[in-house]
Amino acid sequence: MEERENKKNILVVDDSVLIRLMAKNILEAEGYNVEAAATAEEAILKVKNREELFDLVIVDINLPNQNGFEFIRKLKSEEKYRGIPVMILSADATAPSIRQAVEAGAVEYLIKPFKAAELVKRVVKLIGYVKEEDHYPELKELLKKEINRAKRGNENLSLVLAQYNGEIKIEILKIADQLKNKLRDIDTVFEVDKNTLALILPVTGADGAAVVRKKIKSELPGKWYFCICTYPDNGKNEEEIINFAKESLMKEISDSG
Repeated sequence: MEERENKKNILVVDDSVLIRLMAKNILEAEGYNVEAAATAEEAILKVKNREELFDLVIVDINLPNQNGFEFIRKLKSEEKYRGIPVMILSADATAPSIRQAVEAGAVEYLIKPFKAAELVKRVVKLIGYVKEEDHYPELKELLKKEINRAKRGNENLSLVLAQYNGEIKIEILKIADQLKNKLRDIDTVFEVDKNTLALILPVTGADGAAVVRKKIKSELPGKWYFCICTYPDNGKNEEEIINFAKESLMKEISDSG
């Protein structure tokens, strides 16, 4: 695994509120600092008024008043941004558009609609990882063991991700301990990061997991988002299960906005 570096700053320019929110939520969950703009004019102001350079700019082609190609050319006219990577985010996948994007100065092109994992993959390719304290590797190991047990017993297994979204800081470990007392001995409550908990529920399908989600929701302080992923319906291994859960969680957060 690549060694993660310091915080990195990303500017997302898109006139779609949904796309801006999705990209921001996905990338902030990976530890990036993200700012968003709805127009090229707003984006240029953010660039000029910011002392610290953005490490990456993600821009849609079809922007009001000024298209993405014009924005990139204007951005690249700033000497300090000539070496900063730009990624196009667009539903237009035609060869002329891609060629025009490259000629304007873009180095990557992601087609809408996009998956969270694909967006993160492209961003990591361009600017690398950031330092982020999470325990997804450990979660994968736990899930791998539970999936093997479920396979042998021909049983269901559910993963519930619960993510806190609020201004007040929470003690995630204390909340995890409280939830353990509400669940079965065979269930696992796992701290993924400072805002996210994972519940691994053996011998439990989607309906049973929904009951658990309802049960714990009343126990959690503040605003939380939930997603449920079940084996084998939503994934055949731990990697697929976690990716499905992350995608579902991001959709839940985006839809609520």
